Amino acid sequence: MSLEAHKCNVKGCKGFIVFENADFDISNPPTVNGMYEFDNPSCTECGKEYKVVPHYVVIGIDGNGDIEQVKSACITQWERREKERKFEDETDPYEKIKKFIQLREYTYDPEMILAGYSKYENGYYVSSSMRDCIENLENEIQSLKSL
Repeated sequence: MSLEAHKCNVKGCKGFIVFENADFDISNPPTVNGMYEFDNPSCTECGKEYKVVPHYVVIGIDGNGDIEQVKSACITQWERREKERKFEDETDPYEKIKKFIQLREYTYDPEMILAGYSKYENGYYVSSSMRDCIENLENEIQSLKSL
């Protein structure tokens, strides 16, 4: 299995067009509506549909039928964006802290963040990565402290 990712070209969209490209038969591509088309994936966020055509070019077709090529993206960019989306969508404060730690690839756990916040509040030194957590998760930390 081989996945390929391209950045969505819709203004303001942070999504990706992701598709499997391992089984494409370049010598005999399928035809859909008179056009060679291997796949028709959609953006992971806005849902815009795209066409995967021979030579692995991903195109978008606007309302006028004009074709535009979509920028290629690294699969790790898509994976990172998926982590960001999970963090952004999380509503539980404890889980949101966990997802932030995973997103930043820190080695903390939520309890360490809460302890670090107490030190920070009392004027003690905290590392820059702990300060990053505190500054980005203050609402979630406050929610957990009030329980």
